[in-house]
Order: sequence, then C-alpha cells, then structure tokens
Amino acid sequence: MIEKFVRVLVPAVALIIGMLVVYAIAIALKVDTVSMAFLFGFPAVSGVVIMHFKPRDTFKSFTNSVGWLVGIVFFSVAGSFITGQEGLLCIAVAIVPILLGALAGGFIYLLLLRWKDDSKGALKAVTIPIVALAILGMPHKEAQIYTITNEIIIDAPAATVFNMIKTIPDISPDEIPTRASHLLGVPKPTAAIWEETTSGAVRHSFWGNDVHFREVITNIEDNRLIAWDFAFPKGWVADGIEDPHVKVGGRYFNVVSGEYVLTEINGQTRLSLTTRTYDNSGLGAYAEFWHHFFFEDFHEVILHLVKTRTEAPI
Repeated sequence: MIEKFVRVLVPAVALIIGMLVVYAIAIALKVDTVSMAFLFGFPAVSGVVIMHFKPRDTFKSFTNSVGWLVGIVFFSVAGSFITGQEGLLCIAVAIVPILLGALAGGFIYLLLLRWKDDSKGALKAVTIPIVALAILGMPHKEAQIYTITNEIIIDAPAATVFNMIKTIPDISPDEIPTRASHLLGVPKPTAAIWEETTSGAVRHSFWGNDVHFREVITNIEDNRLIAWDFAFPKGWVADGIEDPHVKVGGRYFNVVSGEYVLTEINGQTRLSLTTRTYDNSGLGAYAEFWHHFFFEDFHEVILHLVKTRTEAPI
C-alpha cells in the first residue's frame, strides 16, 4: 500500500513542480501568457505530459485517468497561487481554458494510445502539433471597448436621486452584500466624495483604505446626467491588491469612463450606471463575459445602495 502511494506521489509532485518551473520561466521570458494560444496550448501540452507519466498499473479506467489529470492540474494551479505567480482573479478567469486545454491534451493522448502501442511515439505525435500551435499563436483579436450598463427603478424624484449619487459617504460593510467579486479579492466601496476644484468637479471613490481613484467629471446636467473619465494616479491601489495580468491601465485591461443617467417616470426615477472598459487580451467573447461579470456585479451593488439610501425614511 505504501509502495503504491509513493509510486503515485513522486511523479505527481515532480509534475506539479515541473509545471510551476516552466510557467515561471515563461513569465521570466515575458511570454504572452494572456493569449488563447498559451491559455489553451500550455495546459494541452501539460495534459499530454501528465498522462504520459501516469504511474503504470494505476488509474486504469478512463474516469480515474481524468481524476489523475485534473488533480495534477488543480494542485499546480493552487501552487501558482501559493507561490505568488498568480492571484485569485487571474485563476478564476483562466481556470476554464486551463481545464479544457488539459483535458483535450490528455484525451487526445489516450485516444492515440489506442492506435499506437509505443507510448513515446504517441507523446511526440500529440505534443509536436500542440507546441507548434502555441508557438505560432492564434490570430490576436483587436482591442475592444466594452460598454456595460445596468439600471434600477427608485421610488423618488430625479432631483433627490441626483443629489444622492454625487456624494455617498460612510458606506458600511453591512450595506454592501458580499458578492462573487469580493470573494475573489475585490474590496467593497466605502465612500464616494464629490469635490469642486478650480479645474472642474472630481468624484473621489474609496474602496476601504487600500483603493482610492478619481472620476473626473466631463459632463453634468442637473437631475439628468453625470459623466466622467476614470483617473488612476500612481499609488491609487495598495500593493498586492491588483493581479499582475489585470492591472488597470496595463497592457491588457483598463477602465475608461462611466456615467449615470437619470430618467424621471411618474414621480419615480430610472437610474442607469454605465462603465466602459478596454480589453486587449485577444480572448474575444470569453474576455467580454468577465468584463460584464465583474462590472455588472459592481453596478448592482452601487445601484441597490443608492436605492436603499434614497428610499429610506428620514
């Protein structure tokens, strides 16, 4: 029993360490790890290697083989978080192509083994085209601007709502329900403060003690519209909050502008919140999904906060 455990543990640990080392080398060489070719290609090659070094006479069934593969991938991803190579945000975004790539590589390898008796030949036959795909890369999609909008009906006139959204002070944790984005490390908003300056109006947004960015007002119409451009000055976020691959204003991602639009309807107000984001990951619809996921999550929190405060009895 102990011997069998060791026969499984040793290659498993070696594979996990090997994947982490290769990934660290890729980062050091500044390989474009935020591309579908890498996000799918690297796990696919890893899936081939993991299945090739599966201990003999173990995990014989297809289900058990998949368990071996997924287990190694899981602990490798966990290792990337523990060692600081990746943060929770990046892991959450990348886990689907990682798993699909690893499963695809492992499945093709097992399928080819049914046609070939020589496992080394199978390794070469599967790995070479996958490596070639990763090296050549898939066509990079052009940068995109995503417009994300959510709205809510508030039982109050537009003038009351307008005054509320300009400054929202002292937001307590109890007012903000814990959402999926918060579980992934995004802080909760704690205040929004309006400031009139000689160069125009600025809205300061605070998310705890670690995040402070500005919304530079570009257009304002009383009781109807507030529009702004986001500004993220140096030191706007504490070290360790941002994930390396989703840095605001970085190579792949930015938050560009936003606006509130108020429409009064029979004494009530429809309040819409829009954010425009920039994406240069080349991941297409998959990236768009995550932009909407995080910003719709944030929008809903803010809109419900404004509604609750505005409709609260005085």
